[in-house]
Amino acid sequence: MALALSGLVLSGCGKSEGASSDDGSVKVGVVLPFSGVQATIAKLEGQGAEVAATMINDEGGIDGKWKIDLVEVDDQLDPARSATVVRDLNDQGVQLAVGGQTSDLCKSSAEASQRFNMTFIGAHCTSPELVDPPITDNFFMIGQQMTDLATAIGTGLAKRYPDVDTWDVVTYDVEVMRGSWDIAKQAMEAELGHEVQVGEQYSVPIGATSMRKEISGLVSSGDKTKRGLFLGIYGAGTTSFIQQAKPTGLLDEYGVLAQTGVYWPTATSLDGQAPAIYNVHDYFYACQDDPENDEFVAAFEKATGEKPDAGAYQSYLAIKLLEAAVTEAGSTDTADVQEALKGLSIETPMGPTMEIGAESHAGTGGVTTALLQGDPKAPQGVSITECDVFPVGD
Repeated sequence: MALALSGLVLSGCGKSEGASSDDGSVKVGVVLPFSGVQATIAKLEGQGAEVAATMINDEGGIDGKWKIDLVEVDDQLDPARSATVVRDLNDQGVQLAVGGQTSDLCKSSAEASQRFNMTFIGAHCTSPELVDPPITDNFFMIGQQMTDLATAIGTGLAKRYPDVDTWDVVTYDVEVMRGSWDIAKQAMEAELGHEVQVGEQYSVPIGATSMRKEISGLVSSGDKTKRGLFLGIYGAGTTSFIQQAKPTGLLDEYGVLAQTGVYWPTATSLDGQAPAIYNVHDYFYACQDDPENDEFVAAFEKATGEKPDAGAYQSYLAIKLLEAAVTEAGSTDTADVQEALKGLSIETPMGPTMEIGAESHAGTGGVTTALLQGDPKAPQGVSITECDVFPVGD
């Protein structure tokens, strides 16, 4: 299990001096917040890239010609650091990169990498504002758009919990997460055929670790079967919210808890006691049933001893996409790779084929909803049930 440090070069999961494509290797930057409040998520995301690189290298490299050297750099969850981080990658000879844990980081990384015409694949961002048209010509996004994620969870909630008609809401105070509730609410109402009510609604900073003020304001009353709590937070934010809310009994006062954004790292950290949350993301390992997913899960478990989450899947897919683009181009040159990415299609572990829009630069694949709940007998103490896969069209 590799420790992600700024400037660390990895060949698959092993260290390398980082050769150029002239000697049969190609450097790929991995830009993530490996330190700070969302480092737990970044670790899984980085491991997904490492697993993909190792699998490709073990088969002889890209198209049997180029082994992948991963160069991990830490953006510290700070868009202001993107210019420095990308410049560091360029100084190390990196011209292909993946990452971007948030939409703000994808935007700043895309703009910084444009200066060097560095190909940048936003693996984890979700804002529709980044694509169609792409924010920069060198930027491509494979994280499924929040429009599709929020529509899927809203539709799923209405179908599975039709009696819930009042929702309290807590989101990160960024546009894409605030908007996730608005889109989900519209989808619920479209499915139910009537309006749903909003109770208390709060927005918190993306780096927030204390939410006691918001929790104290969420006083659920009335029939719990008719009330839900919608969380547009993830990672450290979800962990903090649950830890601070659980002693108050607040979580037991709702008929359903729902969340956009990754829940798996929080759920696995709670030792089989994670509250049940209806979650949406690109991928849940237990919801997919195809040979490519079996191969990915087995490789990830072999490398890390754990199951992959959606972030690991996205990074894995970003590296596999670069493999396909370099193979198609017959070159590791960044301009050739960008051209090859336009309109490219690849098979994915989640089932649906992902196609990169030639004009939009957005990868359309699919999104998945599932109920994640603590279960001491389940892998890593979390069961995954009630799966639904929603293909996404271009």
